[in-house]
Amino acid sequence: MHISGLGLYTLYINGKRVGNDVLTPIPTDYRKTVVYNTYDATELLDKDNVIGVALGNGRYSFSVQNVNGDDYLNYFYKFGYPKMLANLIIEYADGTADTVYTDTSWRLTTNGPIRYSNEYNGEMFDARQSMDGWDTIRFNDDTWMQAQQVPAPDGTLKGNISPAMQVYATERPAQIQRFGNRYIVDFGTNNAGRIRMNYHAASGDTVRIRHAELLEQGDSTLYVANLRTARQTTFYIGDGKQRTWAPEFSYYGFRYVEIAGVENLNEKDITRELIADPMDDTNTDFYVEENNGESLLNTIVANARRGVRSNYKGMPTDCPQRDERMPWLGDRTTGCLGESYLMNNHSLYAKWTADIRESQLPDGNISDVAPTFWKLYSGNITWPAALPFACDMLYRQYGDLRPMHDNYQSIKRFLAFIRTQRSDGKLITYDRYGDWCVPPESPELIHSQDPARKTDGLLLASTYYYYLCRLMQRYAPIIGEHTDASYYAQEAEKMLKAVNESFLSNGNYANGTVTANLLPLAMQMVPEHERPFVENNLLSTIVDKNDTHISTGVIGIQWLMRYLSDSGHGDIAYQLATTDTYPGWGYMVRQGATTIWELWNGDTGNPHMNSGNHVMLLGDLLIWCYERLGGIRAEEPGFKRIILKPDFSIHKLKSVQASHPSPYGTIRSAWQRTNKQIRWKVTVPPNTTAELYLPDGEVKEVGSGEYEFV
Repeated sequence: MHISGLGLYTLYINGKRVGNDVLTPIPTDYRKTVVYNTYDATELLDKDNVIGVALGNGRYSFSVQNVNGDDYLNYFYKFGYPKMLANLIIEYADGTADTVYTDTSWRLTTNGPIRYSNEYNGEMFDARQSMDGWDTIRFNDDTWMQAQQVPAPDGTLKGNISPAMQVYATERPAQIQRFGNRYIVDFGTNNAGRIRMNYHAASGDTVRIRHAELLEQGDSTLYVANLRTARQTTFYIGDGKQRTWAPEFSYYGFRYVEIAGVENLNEKDITRELIADPMDDTNTDFYVEENNGESLLNTIVANARRGVRSNYKGMPTDCPQRDERMPWLGDRTTGCLGESYLMNNHSLYAKWTADIRESQLPDGNISDVAPTFWKLYSGNITWPAALPFACDMLYRQYGDLRPMHDNYQSIKRFLAFIRTQRSDGKLITYDRYGDWCVPPESPELIHSQDPARKTDGLLLASTYYYYLCRLMQRYAPIIGEHTDASYYAQEAEKMLKAVNESFLSNGNYANGTVTANLLPLAMQMVPEHERPFVENNLLSTIVDKNDTHISTGVIGIQWLMRYLSDSGHGDIAYQLATTDTYPGWGYMVRQGATTIWELWNGDTGNPHMNSGNHVMLLGDLLIWCYERLGGIRAEEPGFKRIILKPDFSIHKLKSVQASHPSPYGTIRSAWQRTNKQIRWKVTVPPNTTAELYLPDGEVKEVGSGEYEFV
C-alpha cells in the first residue's frame, strides 16, 4: 500500500489500523516535495476488503495560525484543503497483479467524530458522531458523497526516507490533584505528545483537556502566557458509551494538563504518549561523578536528551508548545552534531538538508526556516550555515558523503549570494539576528539593550563566511570540485585579513565580548603573536567580569566549551557547565526545569518568548561532554579512525563514562581518578583504529579491542 494523505492521514484496512506511525506523513515544503509511505498490507486482506482513510489538516491545511498578530501571517504559506493519493498493489502467486487506486469511485464524508484538528490549537472529538465500523465491509456508505478529483500538489512525489513519527514511550501521571470540578495532572517532566484517556462522559457532556509546561504560583492553575495564541486544548464530547481515545492529528508540549468535565479521575484512566521520530539511543551513555558525588551535568544532559527528542517532528523544530514549532536553522548549526551523540539522527538530518536545499531561491538565498512554512529570507549567513554544518556532521559522524554531495552546489550558490549581495568587497556587511539571546541586563527582557553585551553582527557574519570557506576548501576535492578549493582558500585568506584589520585592536576583537574574541580564536583566525592577548582577554571577561558565568547567546555558545578545553581551561568550562546560579544550564535545573529553556532567564523573561522546551542554547555543550570529557571523536569519517582524548585536567571530576554507537560498533571511554592515579578503560570497535592520548602526553595507536590503562 502506497499512500500520501495531506496534511495528515491514518489508514485502515478491514477495520484495523495499518502501521504504528502517527502524524504521517512527515512535513515537507509541499510545493517541492510530497512524501508517500509504504506498508505491507498482506495479512490484513480478506476475500472482501474495505480501505478507509481519515484525513487531518496537518501543516498542509492550517485553519488557524496567528503568530505575533498579522505580521507573521504574511510569511506563512497556505497550500490547500486535505487530499490524498493511494495505490494498493496486489501481486498474485501466478505473477499477475491488480492495483486498487484512488479515483472518483471512492466515497467520502465530512461527518465523523473529529470535528477539527489543528497543530497549535488542538482537536475536538464528538463521540456522538462516531461511525462504528465505517472501515469495514458491513458499513452502509450510501449517504456519503462521491470523491472528487482535485489538482495534485506542486511537489514531486517521493518515498519517505526518514522513518515516520511514533509513540516511543507511555507514562502514567506522577501526581493528580483535584481543585473543585477540575484536576491538575503532573507527569513529572516537560515533553511532547498527547493524552490517551478512558472516557465515561454522558451524551453531550464535554471533557476539556488543556496542556501547559508550567503552573502559576500556587500550583492550581496552568501557566499559559508563553503559549501565546496556541490554545493546546483537547475537547471530547461524550455519547454515553465508555471509550478510550487520544487525539489523532495533533500533539502538545506539556508537563501539566488541566482536565475538566470528569467526575472521578484515576491514574489508570490516563496515559501520556510521547511522540517523536524513532531514534535509537542505545549505547549513548554519559555519566559524570565529582569527587564529592554525582555531577549536576548528568541532569543537564538528561534534560537535553528529553528536549531534543521532543522537538524531533519530521524535522528539528524549535519548540513543541506555542504557536511557532518551526524548523529554525540557527538552532541546529552545531546542535545537530551534539544531538548525534544522544541518538542516531542520521535519517532526520539527511532529510532536513534536502528541506533546506529546497528552500533556496534562484539567487542563492536560503530561508531561515526550512521547510519554508514561514517565508523568512533575511539573507543573513549564521542561520543558513546549518546546511553545510549538517552535511559536515553527517559525513563526520556517519561516513555519509551523499548529503554534502547533493548540497554542494547549493552551498556554493549561497556563499556566492553572501559575497555578492551582502559584502562590501571585504567584510560581510549584513547580519539579521546577532548573538541571539545573550543574558540580558534585566530579568524581564528577552534581548539585551546594553551595547556592551552585544557583539558586532558584521564580525559574526564575516567570521562565519571565513569558516564556511575553509569548510568548502576541505570538501571541494572530496566532491571532485578541485578548482573550487583554491578559490575558497583565497576567499578565506581575504576575509581573514579583512577581519583582523577591521576588528582586532589591543588584544580584543570589536568591543571585546566573549563571543567577539571567541569566534576568531576557535576558528583559528587570530595572528599567532596576538593569540595570548586575545585569549587572556577572553578568560578575563569570563572569569573576572562575568564571575565564570555564561555571557554568550546562540552564536557564542556554539564554540565556547570546546575551545576552553582545547586551550587548557577545561576547569573553567566545567564550572560554566554546572554553575547553578544565573545564567547557566545548572540554574535552569535548580529552578525546576526538566528540559532546556529558550532564554537563560526563562523563569523571568517576557512570556512572548520564554519557551520551556528549546535546545538552541545547548550550543556545543553536548559535543563537549562526549568529545572532551568522554574524549570520543572521529578522526576519519564514520569513526573509521578514532581519537580518544579525554580532558583529564578537570580535577573536580572523579570519573567520566561515555559511549557512542559508531557505524562500526560501540566506542566506550571510562576513566576514574583515585588520588593521583587515573584508570582508563576503552573499547575500540572492529575494523577501526584509535589514537589514545594519555594524561602524561603519550599517544598510543591501537586496533580494535578492549584496553585498560593506569
